[in-house]
Amino acid sequence: MVLPGWKDILRPIRDGWRDRQPQRPTTPPAERRRRQRQDALRGFVYLEDFDQLEAWKPDEADPIQRANTPLLPRHPRQLNEDANDNKANVLLCHDYAGNYQPYEASQGAEVTAESYSCEYMQFVDTFIYFSHKLVCVPPPSWTNALRRNGVKVLGTFIVEPQTPGLANLLKRTSSSTAEKGEDGFAFARQLAAIADVYGFDGWLINLEKAFPKGSWDMFSLLGFLKQLKADLGNGKQVIWYDALTSDNKVDYQNSLSLQNSSLAEAAGSILTNYKWTLDEVQKTKLLAVQKQIPLSNIYFGIDVWAQNSRNDGPARVTYPPKSGGGTNTGVAVAALAAEGLQAGIFAPAWPFEHCPSCAKAIQRSMWTGDRLPEELDCGCGKERPHHTTEYMQNPITKFAREHPAGSDRFLYTNFSRAFTRRVEQLDRSHARLKSQLAAQSVLPHLLRLDQRAQRSTETEALYGELHDGPLPQASYKSPGSRLVVFRKSVAVPSAIICDDWATRWLPLFKLDMPADGSLKMKITFRKLHSNVYLSGGIYWLYKDGTRRKFTMGTMADVQSQIIIINKVDGENTQHEARLVGIGVWISGPRVANAMPEAVLEIMEIAITVVDAPQPSQGIQNIRWKHRGDGDTRHRRLLWEISSLQTAKDSAAAVALGVPYSSTTGPFAHFIVEVDGMCVGRAYATEFVLSDALSERLETDAGMSVRIIGVGFAGEKVESHAVNVGGAEDDNWDMVSGLEKAKLG
Repeated sequence: MVLPGWKDILRPIRDGWRDRQPQRPTTPPAERRRRQRQDALRGFVYLEDFDQLEAWKPDEADPIQRANTPLLPRHPRQLNEDANDNKANVLLCHDYAGNYQPYEASQGAEVTAESYSCEYMQFVDTFIYFSHKLVCVPPPSWTNALRRNGVKVLGTFIVEPQTPGLANLLKRTSSSTAEKGEDGFAFARQLAAIADVYGFDGWLINLEKAFPKGSWDMFSLLGFLKQLKADLGNGKQVIWYDALTSDNKVDYQNSLSLQNSSLAEAAGSILTNYKWTLDEVQKTKLLAVQKQIPLSNIYFGIDVWAQNSRNDGPARVTYPPKSGGGTNTGVAVAALAAEGLQAGIFAPAWPFEHCPSCAKAIQRSMWTGDRLPEELDCGCGKERPHHTTEYMQNPITKFAREHPAGSDRFLYTNFSRAFTRRVEQLDRSHARLKSQLAAQSVLPHLLRLDQRAQRSTETEALYGELHDGPLPQASYKSPGSRLVVFRKSVAVPSAIICDDWATRWLPLFKLDMPADGSLKMKITFRKLHSNVYLSGGIYWLYKDGTRRKFTMGTMADVQSQIIIINKVDGENTQHEARLVGIGVWISGPRVANAMPEAVLEIMEIAITVVDAPQPSQGIQNIRWKHRGDGDTRHRRLLWEISSLQTAKDSAAAVALGVPYSSTTGPFAHFIVEVDGMCVGRAYATEFVLSDALSERLETDAGMSVRIIGVGFAGEKVESHAVNVGGAEDDNWDMVSGLEKAKLG
């Protein structure tokens, strides 16, 4: 018998199986607190007991632990409404080896391999960060990346069988405090404040333990949920997990039932356990109508780990009962979409835990139906449970509701992925892999060449790849993250060859924006080919199916174009003109050889209102300070944003559809340069210095620091270079007149 490792045990919510295992050795309290302090320097926040939750105060929040990115509002209309019938909203419950992994740190970390980063965000509605802590606050790196893409981010409040103090949850505020206007449930108020301070969108409430008899009160629990929802405010979300029932028993219903419907109503949404059947789906629909609970608020769980052939303990079962989960996750999403219900996928990072060497291939098989490698080094042995007959026809993206990229008035991408090899340290660059989860941009849904060829009747295909380093045999310096467009001949049995000249199209983003002249698009690009007969550029797709082409310049240098998004001539004037897509076109003679040919690279696309404001604030008062005590004592760089009027500036920006941060104003992030070398990014006005930089600070009084503020649409404002070496507090940049140079 193959025994599971600790990663297999730390799965999300498991029908009580976890609770029947021998008690895991408990970590001494002093060691837990030490780890908690160390994790805090990575930007992680979690609370392990009710005492910590009660003692938490908003002013104790470290700036590096707070997400600064506002939730990008998705357009209320569904994308291609007719085509989105029988689609499900997808919720992801992310549990990756217990979570709070080093690669999720707010300033990134050097890593040996890529990890899970949720690259299909346009198909995701809600993302829950799950860990075995009482209060699990999503790391700001996740929150920044997800909210930039319009995905709601929820933390987890979980009470497990070994958690003490559950009776305190329904404790009301004392009468003396209530006189100050703070009546109600103290812990509901605390959870709402935590979400507000750390910048995320709500909570999954998961009670895996019954209340002590003397403290159980169903009406109080309902009141707690209602207050939490109200305290969070409009646009936030509370989801009840299908564990504790209305008769104070942990009894997984695997559906909406009379035992949990009142709790679902109070919270507003429910995530069911994952052992459901189609019969329970039908019963849920009937009860939802009776209780007037929208089907859009009912998520059915899907256990990705259920497909493993060597899970110890009771068999894990999820829909479909045979070979469900894993590569067949999309089969369950399809079944729920057909019934108008929503999908809650437990542990989407399963490929990276179960089979790290093939993780990307397995992830693509789940989401886009790519063919799996014949051999997987996953430990499932000869059973080959993941090579099913269904997965290629049932990828998640086929049945998940796709949302337009950006909002109806804003889109920005620089094509950054969550991992990069462009790591710079002090006076040299090296090719080590580094995580930059917070920097992950809005990414196009790119099909691989083999998939594009399968769907084509032509002998030539365009395809795109994301790069951040130089291309093979490139004669120029890499410009950083970008989309590179290739063309290649493909062998297609049914190919139709009309002539030697062809135009090819590569869709990048689906949009839903007005085409009335109120928006402009800025695109930064470079032509990579030297074929004088080959032309290409960007195209726009309008709602009536019309395409409009824009030819890019012929120079081989990096260049930018700004184009006003106008109504296309000839469109039906009875309907509002809408821009619904953007892509790349290439026209010219067919490719002459079998090798891929790089034809174009795009560094940046920004769509904003025509009169979008440029950041008027500057960066000043750059200095360093000590933070922490004992084993967490360290140095930080600090700076300030000049003329920051958050409420006034925020209202003006929001009115124009431009993101604006409650903590960093018009800046999405900051680039930190030391002696002309980029040493990292910050999402607050503070930056934790590495040990190497701290040592230099002690010995080099002339260490030069410059901070570059980067706006949400890529605009850049740089400070003067300031020498910060020397004693603490003796290194303020007192210059108030800042360069505010707009950098390309």
